[in-house]
Amino acid sequence: MLLSSIKSKNGVHIVRCSLNKKKKTDSPTFKAYVTMEGAHEKLLHLSFDETQVAESSEIAKNSSLQSSKLIQWLQVFIFTFFTLGGQAAGTLLGRVYYEQGAKSRWIATLAQTAGFPFLLPFLCYPSPKNHDDQQLSIDHQSSVLVRASVYIFLGLFQVANSMLFTVGVQYLPVSTYSLIFGSQLAFTALTSFFLNGQKMTAIILNSIVLLSFSSSVIIFRDETGDSGEISRKSLFIGFAATTLGSLGYALQFSLTELAFQKVFKSGTLKVVMKMSFYIGLLVTLTSSIGLFVSDEWNDLEKEMREFRSGKLSYVMNLVWTAVSWQLYAVGSVGLVFKASALFSNVIINLGGSVGPIFGMVFLKEKMSGLKVLSLLLGLWGYASYTYQHYLDDLEAKASEAKPSTEAGDNF
Repeated sequence: MLLSSIKSKNGVHIVRCSLNKKKKTDSPTFKAYVTMEGAHEKLLHLSFDETQVAESSEIAKNSSLQSSKLIQWLQVFIFTFFTLGGQAAGTLLGRVYYEQGAKSRWIATLAQTAGFPFLLPFLCYPSPKNHDDQQLSIDHQSSVLVRASVYIFLGLFQVANSMLFTVGVQYLPVSTYSLIFGSQLAFTALTSFFLNGQKMTAIILNSIVLLSFSSSVIIFRDETGDSGEISRKSLFIGFAATTLGSLGYALQFSLTELAFQKVFKSGTLKVVMKMSFYIGLLVTLTSSIGLFVSDEWNDLEKEMREFRSGKLSYVMNLVWTAVSWQLYAVGSVGLVFKASALFSNVIINLGGSVGPIFGMVFLKEKMSGLKVLSLLLGLWGYASYTYQHYLDDLEAKASEAKPSTEAGDNF
């Protein structure tokens, strides 16, 4: 009997035996070597099967990660569209409201949050049954009282910020107000860094500077409507109110992100709808109280009658204003939920730069060189921020691929 060692493709040596015709095939030695050969063959098949299972599992895992990332980016795109579209439409309809002869500030403020009932169908829609049980249990651990406290706190925060901005507009020239208002993005970067652990890179800082300049470029315009004589007291009140409003606005976004991280830990988008609904409800009730206390409610019929486009146009203006700003609210909160408070504020500042384009198309406004400059700075800042996310994705893919490569080498 002759023994031979053959090296397989995987480097495993298989011992084969060739029997001399003169030897008997039922000898004990022959049976032992046949058994050894069968064992080696089984080991080879097992190693092949384990390799195929590991490869198929890795492919399925990578495919699932890519699919989830694609869905996440699609959701971010939808929320971005809601934010930019709602902001542009709401701003244009607000201009039309005053240009057609209406004057009530409380009605205009009320219309910005009165669209919350449109979210009721989304709140009544049941959550999927196959949702992760662990996330559901964590979500239920947050008591109703805690969640209600968050809604009330953020709603009152929004009311206070709106009132501060209203005082700022009343006491400051438009150019000065716009310059201070543009600082909210820098405040958001600061609050996000301390409260949400936001990573700061040179590219993100470049994006913040560009977007802040894009929203503040209005200071170089010739504001004929600004009054030349403003007392120091008025300037101080306006400056303090607008600065506090900008800081409060930044805190509101960062606290919203913190609430998603600590309280609303569910991975569903229903929590976004709930937050937008309850905050809108609270702000609407507060604005309604202000409307009745200020006696502007008694002038509503007169305002509808004197609206140049007619009563129906007046009602439709308020309805679509409510829808537009509700889309903006859902989009901005959704961006905080899916991305970050800083990213949401980046999109909002970009909307301030893109707004003049809609004004030029729908209201026949002139597109000045400064508006073009503002738009270019805004797009540049947004591109910088998006590029940072692209680099983060590449880094995440590299870190995910490295462990799998090392595991394959070890095998």
